[in-house]
Amino acid sequence: MSRRLPGTALVAVLLCAGTLGTAPPAPAAPAHSPAHPAASGTGTSYYVDPDGSDTADGLTPATAWRSLSRVDAQSLLPGDTVRFKAGGRWAGQLSPKGSGTAADPVVLTSYGSGAKPLIDGGGAVDAAIKISDEHDIVLDGFEVTNSGAGTTPRTGIGVVATDRGAVTGVVVRDNRVHAVQGAASGGQASNPSAGGIIVSARGKRTPTYYENLTIADNEVYDTRSYGIVTWSQWMRREGWDSLWPDLMGVPAGDFRPWTPSTGVVVRGNSVHDVSAGGITVMQARGALIEHNRVARAAQNHGNVGIWWAGADDTVVRFNEVSGTKYWGLSSDGTAFDADASAHRSLVQYNFSHDNEGGFFIAVSTGSAPAEATVRYNVSQGDANQVFALSTNARNIDVYNNTVWVPLTPFIADHPDRASFSLVKVWSGTVRDVRFRNNVIYDGARLPYDDAGVVAYDRNLYQDGPVPPADKAALTGDARLTAPGAAASLDDLGGYLPTAGSPVLARGLDIDHDGGRDAVGTALPAGMPDLGGLQRTAGTGLDEAAPTAATSFGDGQSTSPAALTDGSDQATWASPDTGVTYPGTLTLTFPSPREVSEVVLATHYGQGQGVTRLDVQTWDGTAWTTRSADATIDWAGNSGQVELAALRLPAAVSTTGVRLVVKAANHTWGNLSVNELSTR
Repeated sequence: MSRRLPGTALVAVLLCAGTLGTAPPAPAAPAHSPAHPAASGTGTSYYVDPDGSDTADGLTPATAWRSLSRVDAQSLLPGDTVRFKAGGRWAGQLSPKGSGTAADPVVLTSYGSGAKPLIDGGGAVDAAIKISDEHDIVLDGFEVTNSGAGTTPRTGIGVVATDRGAVTGVVVRDNRVHAVQGAASGGQASNPSAGGIIVSARGKRTPTYYENLTIADNEVYDTRSYGIVTWSQWMRREGWDSLWPDLMGVPAGDFRPWTPSTGVVVRGNSVHDVSAGGITVMQARGALIEHNRVARAAQNHGNVGIWWAGADDTVVRFNEVSGTKYWGLSSDGTAFDADASAHRSLVQYNFSHDNEGGFFIAVSTGSAPAEATVRYNVSQGDANQVFALSTNARNIDVYNNTVWVPLTPFIADHPDRASFSLVKVWSGTVRDVRFRNNVIYDGARLPYDDAGVVAYDRNLYQDGPVPPADKAALTGDARLTAPGAAASLDDLGGYLPTAGSPVLARGLDIDHDGGRDAVGTALPAGMPDLGGLQRTAGTGLDEAAPTAATSFGDGQSTSPAALTDGSDQATWASPDTGVTYPGTLTLTFPSPREVSEVVLATHYGQGQGVTRLDVQTWDGTAWTTRSADATIDWAGNSGQVELAALRLPAAVSTTGVRLVVKAANHTWGNLSVNELSTR
């Protein structure tokens, strides 16, 4: 499966970022310019006005400097602020010199009323604003363009550090970056060395990385490559050894061992109408990508709305991604992508809609995995391969999402429609993939082309095929409030189940589920509703699963842990011989919860299901029987999972439930339970 750069393998696309060339040196400060004033607690404010004078002191609006070169010639100290006049315009490159401290950063911003001050690189410089080897510096409130008559890829705002070790406190916020030059087609239209805002860590001698890098509240659009990118030359691990040397400007042998940036936050940005990827974070640990809006990415080359690579513990949440363009079956076009060497990614509370290539892809390279938990998101009108899983995609857990795939004109009329799928597995290296508790409307009737390696469990399928692997599938109308018409992340109420919905309190009890749904409703302790929005609210505790124990002993290489593992696939079974009654199955909760029903999930119920039992709860000092001699009459004797609910006379707050089993079916000598839950 090829990816974002033409003629490359799927994993290839991982790389995005920016090599910033060397601009001509700034002229020296005028000989008569004043020495830097003594630093005070708040530093010095300098002013810049297109009608100012570089021979002035720059200390007041009336004595403002005039040029970018004068600003670049000043050695800025902690707490200094350089203010550009609102509505002013400067041509060339702004490349300030000087770093601050965490308490007193250097700040570049504006003064006065009117439009943001404009820095126009004219396509003649590598970056219109370039921050090189500085730390604790804030760039706030500029309009930036960098486009001329050529097609050489350029950058709007470039941040670069080379052989600097830890680079702290860089903040790029509230800027408007647009009209950034590049190629209109071919590989250069997806050149990761160029784009709107590019942050890079370079060098070969001293491991270089960012600490507490913030890119927030910027608008980036009309760039002939990427929107926002962070990348590092310090990236080699797990067989991933270089970042496209032909585009990054770094020879393949000059990349160095993985040294991640930490505290990276990409928040509140609007990225739209870009040629390639929208937002990409690479070589980071614990990055937070949240509250961004990406629209119409990949307009000139296959790419993804938001993706990350060479990254551990990335959290991607509260983002809206829409309109990513489709460039063919192997060219992405998805909203989200856990890419090469992505460990323990978390994708939650996002709204993905009308992305022609799909909702989510996972793909890697070398021996590196692409891992992700994808939960409590809404996907509406995404096409092609709604979920795509390729090289080394593993530990992919997709639960409690609502996926709404109507038969759109794009799907109905597309020549590739026969190859579109709801879930597509591209590689034999894909493993450990689960889909649980999801609501999937498949009005387009896309197939599941999953090579039989995906485990499906307790999803509801409305229209379209049902994967045979889902032995606890629900089918029919999910009875959501008004699905299919959400216009924004704040407009997801139509996906709330109605009071009569079959998805209510039907889901698997999944440990450490985040405690809330896509719109902030607190999750119940116990079985949730299926899908991304909850009607059955609860305490919102984000906690471990209950622990399970039994007096029966274990048979068939099973363990009581299977009773509370959030899966109907794994079962607990007693030994085949020597079973005597009564015996117990006990759940212990990590914190008190209200229990009104106990639910047993069992397959082959007529052959091995529990048939008579008492239900007890722990009152802190003793077990109290709440329901005596309850009976279960299992309807089937197949691999299909049945749920049997035992309702208590009244809800009880408790830290434990015990089933005193008095009888069971013994066709094969043992009794068995797939999952034991409460609601």
